[in-house]
Amino acid sequence: MIVRRLHIRRWLVLFYFSFDTDDHRRIMDALVWANAPDSIISKVSENISAGNFNEGFCFSNPLERKTVVGVGKTDTGPEFLNTTVHEVAHIAQHIAEEDGVDPFSEEFAYLIGNIMHDISDIVCEMSCPRCRCE
Repeated sequence: MIVRRLHIRRWLVLFYFSFDTDDHRRIMDALVWANAPDSIISKVSENISAGNFNEGFCFSNPLERKTVVGVGKTDTGPEFLNTTVHEVAHIAQHIAEEDGVDPFSEEFAYLIGNIMHDISDIVCEMSCPRCRCE
């Protein structure tokens, strides 16, 4: 599993990439840290325990400005990219809603772009391991 801590605006985002069942406890601890409700913790726990490929999740606590997001193991590079972009969209939506950013604005587009920039090394490696991405 690859872990990335991002500081986006005044938010702290813990991003877990390529997690599997062995990473269960660490992700549950992160959700507790973010004060996720038991229903969310239970749902994410079930999904991780199932060990399915191509799974992701995103939980945000807007009061504490904390987000925990994960992209599990995927069966193809394009699926990794798909799941990652899906979860990044959720992060941007949560931040935009709390910070009053119009989802049709350039500011919102830059928010998504900045998140992707901050994880581009991981996305590049995981979505196409044969590519040379620098």
